[in-house]
Amino acid sequence: MKQKKVIKKISFILAIIIILFWFYKINDLNYTKQKKIQANLVEHPENLPKNDVAKATSFWFKNIRADLYWLQTIQYIWWNAISSAYKKYLYQILDLITDLNPFFEHPYVIGQLLLPDYNERYEKLATEEQKKYKDQAEQIWLKWIKNFCDLEKIEKIKNEDDLKIIWTEKEFENPCKSYQIPFYLAFIYYFYQNDPINSSLYYKVSSANKDSLEWSKILAAIMQWKWWNREKSIFMFLTLARSAIDEKKEEDKPCIELVSAIENIDSVNWNLVKDLENALITIFWKFEDEKEKQFLDSNSCKNYVNKAVREINLFYLDQANQKYKKETWKNARNAKELFDKWYIDYLPRDFQQYKDYWIVYIFNNKTWFFDYEMGNY
Repeated sequence: MKQKKVIKKISFILAIIIILFWFYKINDLNYTKQKKIQANLVEHPENLPKNDVAKATSFWFKNIRADLYWLQTIQYIWWNAISSAYKKYLYQILDLITDLNPFFEHPYVIGQLLLPDYNERYEKLATEEQKKYKDQAEQIWLKWIKNFCDLEKIEKIKNEDDLKIIWTEKEFENPCKSYQIPFYLAFIYYFYQNDPINSSLYYKVSSANKDSLEWSKILAAIMQWKWWNREKSIFMFLTLARSAIDEKKEEDKPCIELVSAIENIDSVNWNLVKDLENALITIFWKFEDEKEKQFLDSNSCKNYVNKAVREINLFYLDQANQKYKKETWKNARNAKELFDKWYIDYLPRDFQQYKDYWIVYIFNNKTWFFDYEMGNY
């Protein structure tokens, strides 16, 4: 009797082992098959259903179908994270998912993060192919803008340069459901598409959201001069300065006067550059390493005025370089070269000065205008 019970137990255990092994093999085969299907999609994205067909055949289950495609996408990205082979079909699948469910945010974010990025260690892509993926990132992001933003408000912001109006008037308020949507599109335009005009626009759009970062406002002004329009950049930094002023505070009164004086400038010359430099030191205090954070991170009048004066210095150097190029048929390497060869009467010094290095003004061969970087002459 005992022997029969032992035999039954052994038989039961063996049966369980066989069933578990069978399930393992079936799952392994399914996994391999699924991976082959996904690999086939990568090699042949044309096998994905057309967006209109997928929508028409999903009936009332578009969101569920979008979720299924999304899960497959995440799986395949994980399997091929190093080789980045997923890029071959990523745009097509993300475009399909966001057509099925336009208000599903994660696909837009993944597209922005992965499509334009390029790692030379793991990827071997021709320049044309890299550009294609950057363009695809832009397209998926513009789709996000279309689905999550008020396009009429964006158009109004585009035509308004006064940041204070954009931040205070109700007609400009909250153009998008989140500041992140235009903020990251601005990032794509500047760092991947070399398009500072659109970058500046979407930083302005981002800054109009009530949940926006302070950096959105600063970058809106910075991008203006990356579009080589110094006057607009100076104006926008001064607008930032005025917005940070507390007129009840006695210590803000000198900054108010300086902002007003800069706004009334008619022309830029060496006397103006020198006087502004001295005024900054007198009114605020000389830049000191230990007070760096107060200068650079502060949402204060003096922080923005310092940046506006930097723009005036660069404007002064651009003017001198135009004359230099006309006479020598080349651009000056930096501000010191213009000074040494008597094309400027005063070598402008940036407010950001350290003991052994500082912000220097150099000619940027990519933008063909003067720019700044940390170093020394």
